[in-house]
Amino acid sequence: MRIVGAVLLVMMLPLTSARMSAADLSGKWIMDGDVQGNAVSLACVVEQAADGKLSGKCQINGTENTDIEGTAKDAAFKFFFTVQGYTLTYSGTLEGDTMNGDIEVAGVTGKFSGKRG
Repeated sequence: MRIVGAVLLVMMLPLTSARMSAADLSGKWIMDGDVQGNAVSLACVVEQAADGKLSGKCQINGTENTDIEGTAKDAAFKFFFTVQGYTLTYSGTLEGDTMNGDIEVAGVTGKFSGKRG
């Protein structure tokens, strides 16, 4: 009986670890980035579904609000939104209450970082 219990425990460890390491971007975020000398600041409220789908709203550079959508898997995420005819795509990684990664818009790229807040 002990062997069966030990085998079940070992089999469940990968499932527990995968759940614990999954990115959870839910909440309020402040992100600052730069694309070729153009500052991009976001104040976002992000919701994350159980399947990793992201949705929410971001205020861009303190003015315009826009809807976002994207996905998260493990510690990686990607979301996008369109503002003034340009689609900005954010992709990066989450570590605790901080994130960082790349911004892509109109064929050019930049960097960003953010904090849960």
